[in-house]
This record gives sequence, structure tokens and C-alpha cells, in this order.
Amino acid sequence: MRVLVALIFLFSLLFSSELKIATYNVENLFDDKISGSEYSDFKSNRWNSAKYQQKLRKISRVLRELNADVVALNEIENENVIKELANLSGYKFYKFATLKGSPVGLGLLSRYRISDSEIYVVPDVKTRPILMSRVEFEGHSIEFFIAHFPAAKNHLKHRIAAANTMKKAVKNSKNGVILGDLNSNYGYKFLLNELDGWTNLWEFLPSYQRSSYKNGKSAIDHIILSSDLMGEKLHYKYGSFGVFKANFIDDSYSDHYPLYATLSLQEDIKDVPSKLISQIKSVNSNRAKITGVVMYKDKNGYILADESRRGIYIFEKNPSLPLGTRVEAVVNRVEDYKGNIEITSLSYIAVDTDFKSDEGKYLLDKNDINSATSGDVIGDIILDIKGGFATISKNKFKIYSPNRHINDGKISVKRAVVWNYKGQKELIIE
Repeated sequence: MRVLVALIFLFSLLFSSELKIATYNVENLFDDKISGSEYSDFKSNRWNSAKYQQKLRKISRVLRELNADVVALNEIENENVIKELANLSGYKFYKFATLKGSPVGLGLLSRYRISDSEIYVVPDVKTRPILMSRVEFEGHSIEFFIAHFPAAKNHLKHRIAAANTMKKAVKNSKNGVILGDLNSNYGYKFLLNELDGWTNLWEFLPSYQRSSYKNGKSAIDHIILSSDLMGEKLHYKYGSFGVFKANFIDDSYSDHYPLYATLSLQEDIKDVPSKLISQIKSVNSNRAKITGVVMYKDKNGYILADESRRGIYIFEKNPSLPLGTRVEAVVNRVEDYKGNIEITSLSYIAVDTDFKSDEGKYLLDKNDINSATSGDVIGDIILDIKGGFATISKNKFKIYSPNRHINDGKISVKRAVVWNYKGQKELIIE
């Protein structure tokens, strides 16, 4: 019977079309031998062989329940520890990296062959290195970059140095995955926000679910995918990202929860229906394909408009698409931000920066301004401004510009963005 179960498992592994990946900071997994570089708590009588074996079993239980094919690990003392953990948890392949004299390092466990590895050292900073391990899966090579950045209590320049080392390491990566405890919370100040073309999977969860650190509502562990893995071949499986919070995991396991996601070779994007932007401007909108043209951009994102002449704001922390770019993409998440409907997660299918078309086909006519909603872009309009407001078709609009002071008088505006500001409609002009 055991042989049959093993053969079934091997068969499913060899012909799997999905790869589950995970990252887990196991919090100070030290062995029972004193080498001198340990934290003080692990050099005293408070730590011994029995406690080490108990910790090993606990972390192994999490890994077996998590059942990921590839797992990045933080806070592992040495290679012997990750080897024991691999054997106990059923992983054939592993890699480990640390620096001389460092209390802990990091590593990767894998059920699939690791064909190559490389270590990147953060210059002039006493911190963990970055480990790149290339895993072979169903004819695809996937580059896993495992990191553990300096904690927030460290000098900002040291944390930025670690982030810059990562940026250089992944610059030419194909099928790249960044995993680990980056000690930087997801949001505006995240240290890797400027990684162009990469998708942080936290964006697929609502804000109230973004927490991986037990002692606070912090999303400091991350899984970040290169644009290759958001396409139609080997790609992120929509809805597969999450935080593993099994009931048995108490504070004796770790101060972090694992994160997980799935990469798939099965068809996904082709099954998504196409919709007009006017049809998805709802927080209850299902996942859909959209096609549109970039009609406006600012430091936090851009507006995409289609031939229905409706537009919607795309929240993207490092927008790089020029005006006039044609975008075909899958909308993963739509949210209401202070009364404005925004797309907060988008998977690109095709981007054409050389697209040529009459922009008037995508701009809402000024005569339809009464029916306009946030994200719509009005074309060629004359505004008669008094005290920062303009009245158009008997509706009063606040006028705002991020680039210039608004004076009273008549002005001609090529584009005006309809927005909701504190419950009142406003027009944003350049």
C-alpha cells in the first residue's frame, strides 16, 4: 500500500501543471551546537537539544501542512539545520546562504531540481546575502531570489542598499520570483516599489487582510513576480495567494505566518470574459479583460479609457506607460477609494506604446458631463472659473490642478479628469 501511495504521488509530481510556492520566516531556528555566532539566548541553558528537536518538528509540521513545492526560508542558522528540515519535511533539494559570523542565514527547499545558485552580497552592510536559486519545472526555469533585508530599526541607507542589491540582481531575470522577509511594509514606502514590471501579490488581497507578522498588522513578508509570470504560459494562478494561518500555529512556532501562491501552466486568461470599462466600474465587478488607451497619468497611476468613452483610474505605484499607450489587460481587483472606483490589481496581456489613434474616440463629450463618473476624461472644454469653481450644465465643479495655480477667468482645457473629492465632483486639469 505504501508503495502504491508513493507511486501515485510521484506520478502526480512528474505530470503536475501547477507549482505551489511559499515563503516563511521561521524565527531563529538554531541547532543544539554552540559555534559562537548565536544570539545570547541560544548560548545559555534556555536552549538545548530537546528544544531544537521540538522546534524542528513544529516547523516541519507547518511545511507539511502548507504542502508547497518550493519554500523560501528566513532565520535558519546553518546548512545542517536546513538539511535536517528538508529530510524531515520531504524535500529532496535545498540551498543555503549566509555570511561568515552571521547568526542566521536563508535558504530554499524544493521538490524540483535546483540547477544553479548565486549569492549576492549587500556591499558595506552587515546583513544577510540574497540567494538566487534556479528551479526547473516542466521545461521552465524559475529564478527564486530569497532575501531578508535589515530590520526597520537599522539605518535607512543600509535598508536601501539591500533593496538596490536586489534590484541589480533581478535586472535581467526571466521568470523571476522575489521571496522573503523584506522588513518593509507593503504600501507607498515599500523599498522595492520602483521595480518596474514586477507584481507584488499583496495587491490581490484587500487591505484588512495584508498582514504576515504576528505582532502587528504588517505585510513585511513578500512574494513578488516578474512580468513573465503574469502572462499566458507559466503564470500566477488568480486567487491562489494567501497567508497560511492554520489553527495549530501558536506563538511557539514563529512570529511570522507563511505566505503562499501558485504558478500554473493551465489556461487561465483565455477564460476571462472581455468587458467595456463602463461595465466594470463597480466594486462588485468580476474579473474581466479590458482594452483601452492611457489618457492621463500622475505619480500614483494612470487613467485608461476605451471606445465607450469611459475611463477608470489604474492605481500603479510606478506608472511608466506614456500617454496614448494601448493596453490590453485583465482586471483582478476593483476597489472604492474615497468615493472613486479604481483598479488596484491589473495583469497585462499586451502593451503597445506606438499605438496611433484619434484620442477623441476615448474622451467623453462635454455635453455628457452630467453623467460622468470618476475616471472619465472630458475632452476640449472651456471653463469659466470663479473662486476655484466652474459651473457646467448647471453643475458646480471644483477645479484642481497639481501643476499650476488656478486663476479666475476663462481657460481652454484639452483634458479634464472627473474625480470625487470629499463627496463633491471636481475636475482635475493639467
